[in-house]
Amino acid sequence: MTTRQIKFTIGDNLRGYKTVEVTIDGGRLCRKILRGGLLDITTKNFEPVEISDDCLTELDALNIFAWEKNYSSESRRGIRWQLIYGDGDEIYRGRGEGAFPENFEQFADWLDKIFPEMEFVDRQRLERVSIDFSGERLVIDRRERSMTLTKPNSNHRYDAGNDIKKIFNVSQKFFDDVERVTPDVNFSSVANFELTRHDGTVEIFSTPYTENFLPDLPKFIDAVRMTIDDLSAEIFTPSAAEVSTNAGKIILCKVQFPGSYKHYTYSTDDETLAVGDIVDVPVGRNNDVTFARIADIGYFDEYETPIPIERIKKIIGKHIADEEQI
Repeated sequence: MTTRQIKFTIGDNLRGYKTVEVTIDGGRLCRKILRGGLLDITTKNFEPVEISDDCLTELDALNIFAWEKNYSSESRRGIRWQLIYGDGDEIYRGRGEGAFPENFEQFADWLDKIFPEMEFVDRQRLERVSIDFSGERLVIDRRERSMTLTKPNSNHRYDAGNDIKKIFNVSQKFFDDVERVTPDVNFSSVANFELTRHDGTVEIFSTPYTENFLPDLPKFIDAVRMTIDDLSAEIFTPSAAEVSTNAGKIILCKVQFPGSYKHYTYSTDDETLAVGDIVDVPVGRNNDVTFARIADIGYFDEYETPIPIERIKKIIGKHIADEEQI
């Protein structure tokens, strides 16, 4: 068995650089940390340990000697990396800036098994997303590069290929921003989620799906749909995923007064009002009338209102304003 050696560096000026060395000889693995980036890790040598055949097989499967010598993005900005990999007399030297080999994430995964304290891959990275809504299930899997849509009477599986990265970029942003709100019996429309992250942790939660919760879910689904060329089935059919009607809802408007950046909440019964309209509102203890511009409109059931409805003042009506007034 030949001796294998790895020296790998990755990072940037903002996050610092991480550098590690690995030597594999006779089934024994020696590892060394040279730099830990911003992690609280100093230079460290570890005692040799045995390396499993499965771990070696995973390293061979990366086919590092087939990698190009130089990878760079058009802007030539981003994470920098450098790798020296030797297997006997054969040596690979490669580097990159803002660009990587196709299976680079698998290489980072492999290093994370050898150096779990180094976090070469974001521990919060989503690996699998499952969404259950109205009798349908959508599953997106990074490792399998697939998307599976299960409907009451059919099952659809799609190969996402390299587009899986785009899908998970959208997924990461969506789920990082999702507000976890536990639904109660008053909510008739609920979405259920199961998120599996890179470190193996699984998060399961449910949240209401109304005008005021998960407003970006349709945009997320549209973004997923656009990445699959041969997608023929609807994801959460319109009839199933239709957000509940506004009929009978309490209408709350956030208004902004001239010269102020703050928003103040008022209620209205006027369904014709729109964002940008100028309205008359009562202010202060004496309810003096002034005007403001509507910045946002929301529709709420009584138990959803952010402020008790009895404490919310009401918009008087539209204001006839000169252009210079606001």
